[in-house]
Amino acid sequence: MLSTTLVAVAGTFGIGLVIGLVVLMTAEEALLAVAKSAARDVSGSFWAGLLTQLLAVPALVVLLLACAITIIGILAIPVAALAWALALAGAVTLGILAVAMVIGRAIAGRGRATSERGAALRGLAVGLVTLSLVWFGAALAANVAVLGAITRLVAVAFTWAVATVGLGAVVKSRIGVSRLSVKLGRFGGTTVGGFTGQWSPSSSTGVNEVQVPVSWQTPTPVQGVVAAPKPKTDAPSGASGL
Repeated sequence: MLSTTLVAVAGTFGIGLVIGLVVLMTAEEALLAVAKSAARDVSGSFWAGLLTQLLAVPALVVLLLACAITIIGILAIPVAALAWALALAGAVTLGILAVAMVIGRAIAGRGRATSERGAALRGLAVGLVTLSLVWFGAALAANVAVLGAITRLVAVAFTWAVATVGLGAVVKSRIGVSRLSVKLGRFGGTTVGGFTGQWSPSSSTGVNEVQVPVSWQTPTPVQGVVAAPKPKTDAPSGASGL
């Protein structure tokens, strides 16, 4: 029984690492945006995730009722329910991977990674190992009556908290599309859970904004017309004799 539980935990870690690699290779920008959102506001992300969980089922009910209005919508109810489930599962998975990356970066730092993606992979792996250790401890203590129940409860609560923070970070970052430029290695100075990580915006300029060089700046707005200097007028010649 113990060996089966340990194998299950190890298998879950392996699957999570594979999924993390796929997400890192295909949706790196979204993953980093969610990770940054979680690192900058852990409590805000938690409450946003909790609110999303409370509204998930009512949103599904509203979606199904909207589909049931028409005959074609009734036929689309299974598709709508499947899409809702996939969207929620994807958001939770992305959030857990992002929080795992934040935990890994807080524990191990950047390390000696030679590339941005290497540093992200290091943080993701360390974070997933940290999450798995909680369940390994619960599996080892499963045969002890009281201790096993307590450790399992702690593991479930910790995993739920991580998933809630991650889901809230996904919602707050608008499904991973952040307005700020998000590049791993340029984050600096944000405190996460007592650790001073490297998670701050690399630039205050938004995606739709362009920094104007200093040499181009004028006293008036760029979109306006630069005020022309007022021409100097000479005094009348007759005024000099007065």
